[in-house]
Amino acid sequence: MANKNRKKEQIGAKLAKCAFQVAIEKTEEVKNGFCVGKHAIKSIDRSKVVAANKNRLQGSLDIDSQVKALYPNEPRWDYALSYDDKIYFFEVHPAETSEVDKVVNKVKWLKCWLKTHAPEINKLPKAEHPYTWVQSGRYAILPTAREKMKLSISGINTAKILSLK
Repeated sequence: MANKNRKKEQIGAKLAKCAFQVAIEKTEEVKNGFCVGKHAIKSIDRSKVVAANKNRLQGSLDIDSQVKALYPNEPRWDYALSYDDKIYFFEVHPAETSEVDKVVNKVKWLKCWLKTHAPEINKLPKAEHPYTWVQSGRYAILPTAREKMKLSISGINTAKILSLK
């Protein structure tokens, strides 16, 4: 009898929704986009996210794919994910000086979209550095470049991989 009750508790725990999933489901434009773990992240980009504890990775959202039809000509941001009850937004993109303005425009679009169309997601606790540009290839932005300053002002960090600790 005790084993049956324990199994029911475990099944119930697995079905419990995290705040990120609830917020996504309350956001009309992406309401069906939540995926457990890294499953919303395109397979080519999944290796760009490394979690120290996979059990803390609650879910992911491919923002770009979910809203592409609504905003076909806008600079859409790629992904959001929840790890340890904190939200991380990341963009996988070539990390070159010529791409800085594009990524800055993408984060501006994201911040505007969060405020106007996804307030439930926007009010969730964010990571210390929530906006990360994950390089899709080599890194070619000089640290002294004017563009590096643009990234800093926009709150964008750059990384080879998104390392979740």
